Amino acid sequence: MPKLAPWLQRQLRALLSRRGHAWLLHGPSGLGQYELALALAQAWLCEQSSAEGACGHCPACLGFERRTHADLCALLPETHALVLDWPLDEKAQQEIEEKKRKPSKEIRVEAARQMVSFTQTTHLGSKGQVVFIHPADRMNTVTANTLLKTLEEPPGATRFVLTTDAVHQLLPTIRSRCQSHAMEMPTTDEAQTWLIEQGIPADEVQTLWRASG
Repeated sequence: MPKLAPWLQRQLRALLSRRGHAWLLHGPSGLGQYELALALAQAWLCEQSSAEGACGHCPACLGFERRTHADLCALLPETHALVLDWPLDEKAQQEIEEKKRKPSKEIRVEAARQMVSFTQTTHLGSKGQVVFIHPADRMNTVTANTLLKTLEEPPGATRFVLTTDAVHQLLPTIRSRCQSHAMEMPTTDEAQTWLIEQGIPADEVQTLWRASG
């Protein structure tokens, strides 16, 4: 995974220092919920994780970055999965390729049911299982209700990380079963230094920062 921006790395350290089997990362769009959730999920599965996060080179990290880790289950709308390079299950892939239907913009209830079955299997690695849900507000009521019991009482060592930029759209029952983390804004100095490190000319940085709101 690409190196986290410093304000996301700071939040990752804080999350890893706290206990909890289910985290909901929420805040306005563009604050890095997806990147932070991925880093947290990878650290949970890493065989040599530290207070800073995943090592990035153990077999678990390599499997995570290839999206093939056997103890990782990702729930995304099919439209998001295609853009973000997450694999679809074989049946969904075939239906979309054969133009039998369009990719779903919601997290389908079939995917939630597969997740429940996933958590009921024995984990293969030493760190348990991780369920990654992005964005959680794309679950309809049926999908969310399918998730509830497993989210409240996960079997074995299963942990969840959910993201949203529309927390008000989540069922209260989903919110109540998660520990909440409000995404933090970078400081002006952090953001401007990071933009320069990304190759943005220094004379354009302040303009871009102001335009970002």
